[in-house]
Amino acid sequence: MRRFRVSSTRSRLATIAVLAGLAGTAISPTNAAAQPDAAPIAPELAALVDAADEGEPVQALLMLPNVTEHDGGYDVVIDTLREHAAESQAEVVRHLEARDDLTVLNRLWLTNMLVVEFPARAEALAALADIPGVDHLIPNFELTLPDVKESADVRAQGLTWGVDKIEAARVWRDLGVTGADAKVAVLDTGVAIDHPDLADKMATTNPRDPRHPGGWAEFDVSGGRVDSLPRDSAEHGTHVTGTVVGGDTSGTAIGVAPDAEYMHGLVIPNGRGTFAQIAAGMQWAVAPTDINGEPAGSPPDVVSMSLGANGLLEEMIAPTQAIRAAGIVPVIAIGNNCGTAGTASPGNVYEAIAVGATDSSDNVASFSCGGVVRKDQWTEPPAEWPEEWVKPNISAPGVDVYSANPGGGHSTFSGTSMATPHTAGTAALMRSAAPGLSVDALFAALADTSFWDDRNSPDRPDTRFGHGRINAYEATARVAVRSGITGTVTAGASGDPVGDAKVVVLPGNRTVTTDADGTFSTRLEPGAYEVVVSAFGFEAATVSDVVVGENSFTPVAVPLQDVPSGQLIGTVVFAESGHGVPGATISLLDVPRNVSATTGADGRYTIPLVPAGTYSVEVIHPSFTAPRPSQVTITVDAATEANFTLRQRPPSVAVVSTPESYAQEYVDHVFTPAGVPATTYSYSELEQAARHPVVLIGYNSGGGYDQARFQAMLDATDASGAGVLFLDHPTGHPNGLRQLSTHTGQPEETWSTAGWIDGEDLRYEVTAQHPIFGDRQVGDHVMLAPVDSDLPKWAAWFGGYEGDGRRIIGALGRNSGVIGGGVAVDQRANNRHVLLSMHGADPAAWTADAKEIFDNAIEWVAPEPPVNAPHFTPYELTVSQDTVEVGEPVSVAVRVKNVGSSPGTYDAELKVGDSTFAVTPVRLAPGASTTVSWTITPDAVRTYLISVEHLATSFRVRTPAATGTR
Repeated sequence: MRRFRVSSTRSRLATIAVLAGLAGTAISPTNAAAQPDAAPIAPELAALVDAADEGEPVQALLMLPNVTEHDGGYDVVIDTLREHAAESQAEVVRHLEARDDLTVLNRLWLTNMLVVEFPARAEALAALADIPGVDHLIPNFELTLPDVKESADVRAQGLTWGVDKIEAARVWRDLGVTGADAKVAVLDTGVAIDHPDLADKMATTNPRDPRHPGGWAEFDVSGGRVDSLPRDSAEHGTHVTGTVVGGDTSGTAIGVAPDAEYMHGLVIPNGRGTFAQIAAGMQWAVAPTDINGEPAGSPPDVVSMSLGANGLLEEMIAPTQAIRAAGIVPVIAIGNNCGTAGTASPGNVYEAIAVGATDSSDNVASFSCGGVVRKDQWTEPPAEWPEEWVKPNISAPGVDVYSANPGGGHSTFSGTSMATPHTAGTAALMRSAAPGLSVDALFAALADTSFWDDRNSPDRPDTRFGHGRINAYEATARVAVRSGITGTVTAGASGDPVGDAKVVVLPGNRTVTTDADGTFSTRLEPGAYEVVVSAFGFEAATVSDVVVGENSFTPVAVPLQDVPSGQLIGTVVFAESGHGVPGATISLLDVPRNVSATTGADGRYTIPLVPAGTYSVEVIHPSFTAPRPSQVTITVDAATEANFTLRQRPPSVAVVSTPESYAQEYVDHVFTPAGVPATTYSYSELEQAARHPVVLIGYNSGGGYDQARFQAMLDATDASGAGVLFLDHPTGHPNGLRQLSTHTGQPEETWSTAGWIDGEDLRYEVTAQHPIFGDRQVGDHVMLAPVDSDLPKWAAWFGGYEGDGRRIIGALGRNSGVIGGGVAVDQRANNRHVLLSMHGADPAAWTADAKEIFDNAIEWVAPEPPVNAPHFTPYELTVSQDTVEVGEPVSVAVRVKNVGSSPGTYDAELKVGDSTFAVTPVRLAPGASTTVSWTITPDAVRTYLISVEHLATSFRVRTPAATGTR
């Protein structure tokens, strides 16, 4: 039996604030749960449930035990965290899924946590506390952005005073270190990616994807990913990011590490967010993923967080420890105006490198927090912590800091928020100079080389300076190696540069990769080395006896000889017409470097110098459905032909669910694997969803039925011919099928039951032949949950669906008999409806039969595609100049081809950012192409993002004068 203890929420529900102004205040400790062996419930969560209307959705964070020991390198630490969370959460999730009134919105592993939504009832909260394995429960408390302290601009001539004070420019000049190959993850309000000082610096695994996979992430209140483009919801995030990596387009250098890459996680949108958002952002920063949850790029060197809450935020211990254990530098603001609280979390966590703020005279700002933190102040502190420690750890310029502002201008703010990015940028310089530098060694060098005097205390560290005000030059010089190798790898036959070549330096196995121009460099101690170079398509080469001298970089030229090879050629055509498709990308799969080509106007492509052998070859085009990869065998000195046929993409699907996380499951498990474009919507967005050719209306635990909104959706889909699937699930919620019944009286009744029934299965039974059932005959079964499976045997069914085009074609039943209606169709005047009583949730758990029926239903309701219609595809979007001055015209051009079977008119829409700049109609015969041109005269200094459909490019606008906006 678990003993009751005072939960670690004693101070954790303080309002978290971005530390450019006031921070929140701590609140009272938790009280006991209803049962002595239940997990403790934070009193704030209990009060939240009491204050809510009966049954109103409430979110709770179920905190589970965390990993207490972190051993090994990055991969071991991350794998351990993930495995621990998966194992410990599995049983808890099983209990949650056994109830029909609880919804798991998110699962995190950096801190072991479940985000759960439940109806506001005391018994539901008590049930959560009774689940074995739950450590304690807290609300998904809100985070706020207080007013920032803004000053008059104090822009220097060439450098901001802070960049100058820490001698960052000397690092660039004397050490040749500018942050290249280092990466910083900033978690804040978002970032204005088009600011001239930040343009082209965000990390991405796909430069053609404006969502910047691996470089940008936005999170909703439950910590779920939001599909969005980089943006700043306030101005704080752009400002701090500018101090980390900003350039000097205004004439003033604002960033400490201007050549470092940055990631940005929007975790406090519009200045307000939740703990789940912060925790999810920290997890993404440690292990970057794209919008689909797939790994996207390498982890950062530094995580910079200019946020915190006064007092001891226990929930920040685990994720902060994990960041440092993973070898990433956690740089965190210590807080503003902490008062009697002394310091703010998570900066006061022992493992955090907490930063205080100083002015241009090295005086510590009055608002900058500090204090001695004791181990016994925390409810359950890690055993390895010392008895007490001083915070902040270090200080940096944080008063009157000039940096980037959304809109392309600049502003001046004060706060430990501003000191933190100075330190994060310095850490990036150090990692750039010494890539393998440990967090401990980095901080030791940072502390040992910092400026400190006894104006605040006779002993170092003190509660004002910490170890001192950072000096970027001295810290980087301490760890930098001033010698090494620079080289160029070329193709011996042609002399062309070879990018993505692997360069291994022995001894030590130092491994680097050549850039697109074939160059590489690495810092090495003086001595003799051997350089081994390998690249796909070339013979490996070794250069021996490379001698590196003191304070010098030895140049190495490595020509690689081609292996026996041939050509891959072919044509990509549109199935309906046979016309060649331009802009398709053909790639060799499972090879160690990018080997690809893009089709031209006639749909033809050539990939030269492909090593002899057998490969999988893939074709992709964002406007078409591609076939499966083909197996191709390349022979020496021959041209092997591989042709591909593209088909029209299936109609897009709108997936409506509240919460939208349920809709996302359909996207992830059903539509994306099938190549079907799908977008998620909440029930409040029914009208937007109705614009799609197919609309799926499913789970709804977040609100009631809206008559006007529902009717508008029916009217819109009837008018456009869009098909609609109404889904249900045995939860009793007003799901899509139930709302249809409420709105139209058809079906006349709906029912559901939850719970397990031993010895019984769950099935649809065919009562009328229909394409939805494929070749199944009347009386055949569609198995939903076999009797011997672990799938729930819950049931939802309906009755009374008839008249006009309506009819029930399938019953819902068990091996003990039929329960009621399960599948129905409505052949309407201009479109079709399908009712599925058991497809409203959990698509990942569907049987193969259940998925087949769902896929058939989607196909049946989808409008028939036009036959022999025109089909247009744009390609080759170009701008006349990459960089121009204000008022200098830029020509934008795009090629368009009609690959369809009949003539038609295409509206070429040019967008600048999110706004339509111009729409130019062009009429094209089948197989014909043309060029559409526009002229843009920019009137502001910024990066202009240009797009036509899926094509995107950009140009930058500079000004010869150094100006700021305020």
